[in-house]
Amino acid sequence: MKKLSSLVLAGMLLASGGAFAQGAAEVSDARAATERFMKLMDAEEYSAAWNSGAESVRKDMPKIAWNLLASTVHLPLGALKGRSYKSASVKPATITFEYVADYENNHNVHESVTTVREKDGVWRVSGYGILADDKKPAK
Repeated sequence: MKKLSSLVLAGMLLASGGAFAQGAAEVSDARAATERFMKLMDAEEYSAAWNSGAESVRKDMPKIAWNLLASTVHLPLGALKGRSYKSASVKPATITFEYVADYENNHNVHESVTTVREKDGVWRVSGYGILADDKKPAK
């Protein structure tokens, strides 16, 4: 597998006031935040994804920089054809979800999305990474 690109948002491992993500409700809430974020990315609504991200992301990366980086990395993949949930990794203050996606121009894309529970108790995306092989899907 060849690395196409990786997009990692600032503050990926932000500590959130010592909160611990241990229960099923926390995992469910964090996964829902992850999937809302990914729907925005898939719809090319990069500004809305930035707006919904963790405070650390908004503080450390200007929206225009986020939009440029996100479009440079995400647009070449093409339209999303399908995505499969693979796993969740629960750590103090963060939960990272792993997916494998099938895009129009790449059929084996590994996506990693890290969430953090912020001071207001809401889970938000603090990290997003993409690893894709460089092969186009068979026609």
